[in-house]
Amino acid sequence: MTELAYKSLQDRTIEHHSFGSGKLSVLAIGGVHGNESEGFLFLERFMDELTKGNINLDSGITLHICPRINPDGCAVLRRTNQNNVDLNRNLPTKDWSGEFTDVRYFPGKSAGSEVESEITIDLIQKTDPSLIISMHSYEKAMVNYNGDCENLANAMGKKNGLVAKGDIGYPTPGSLGTYTGWERNLPTITLEILRGQEPGPVWDQHLDGFMDAVHFYLKNPLPERKNP
Repeated sequence: MTELAYKSLQDRTIEHHSFGSGKLSVLAIGGVHGNESEGFLFLERFMDELTKGNINLDSGITLHICPRINPDGCAVLRRTNQNNVDLNRNLPTKDWSGEFTDVRYFPGKSAGSEVESEITIDLIQKTDPSLIISMHSYEKAMVNYNGDCENLANAMGKKNGLVAKGDIGYPTPGSLGTYTGWERNLPTITLEILRGQEPGPVWDQHLDGFMDAVHFYLKNPLPERKNP
């Protein structure tokens, strides 16, 4: 396991751990929204089980995990970062907009204005993933997919019992799914775990699907990337 650390606005560590040394790179991110602990607790347990040897990755995989990209928000279970910005509305997508009607979705003063957004982009550039899995939670649990990866989302859904959807049901300008999935055709899964579900049941429901997703492109063709 290798480690790389960044710092948040409040000088909290933003951890990045790498497991394995295979050619296929997968990036898993949690804690984009600090009040969605279901996702970052899953990733932290996953790292612990990997370290203990209770879970094994195929030798063809390098798995990068950033469990809490928004540690300031995670520390107080707040959706936004220290600047009260919704990080999943702040990435520099073509459709980024400074308009918002609910303070929970404040996109920031400009696209990519937040240090966590800069770190997200830096992580993507350094890890060069073939797949990104972003762990969230929502009252309407689903496997949300962006980019040409409906087949992957359906495979996950068969294991965790959730519906695969390419549209979460409302606009998400500045989101990771738009930035990497729709604009670059880099397969991006936003796993919307059921909000409020306890960590044990989350683990039991999602481990097999997560593992299948991590290994999916060892046996299935990758979609062709495109330039935004």
